[in-house]
Amino acid sequence: MQDFTIESLDAKEVLTYRHEFAATPQEIYNAFIDPKLFIKWFGPKDWNVVPNTLTLEPVNGGRKQFVMKHRHNPKFQAPMYMRFIAMKEPELLEYREALPTPQGQPSDTLVALRIELEEGTAITEDGVGKGTILKLTQGPLPQEVHEQTLTSWKDSFVELTKLLDASK
Repeated sequence: MQDFTIESLDAKEVLTYRHEFAATPQEIYNAFIDPKLFIKWFGPKDWNVVPNTLTLEPVNGGRKQFVMKHRHNPKFQAPMYMRFIAMKEPELLEYREALPTPQGQPSDTLVALRIELEEGTAITEDGVGKGTILKLTQGPLPQEVHEQTLTSWKDSFVELTKLLDASK
């Protein structure tokens, strides 16, 4: 699942997003690799990770697989199949996602996802202070899905912020 690099993709097919958290890079990193934390925050609005479907092996080459289910209409489900291809704690997580076939099995169509975490000054709803700047890079994605994908990430990061705030 490592057939390409994000840098080799057409820039029009790459989604980039910067988000600031009032938390440390380690706290954000842990939220991505700790199964108990991950299921509490990940997913777009009205979608949840089904806990007993999660396989999370946070090592290079390890799997991250799960099914998301719609809260109001449980017949709508979305399987996710990823492999970690690069990890540097607490600064970097990179995956390759195999998009599912209509039958819900992993396909040969891959999407890259890179999460970079940097300690710095963060501007959040609580003000300005020490925090983490998260840079998300994802692709190839057709431009027509960038807005929907970005909305999904923003929904997830709202939940992640709530989770991190509750732990303080």
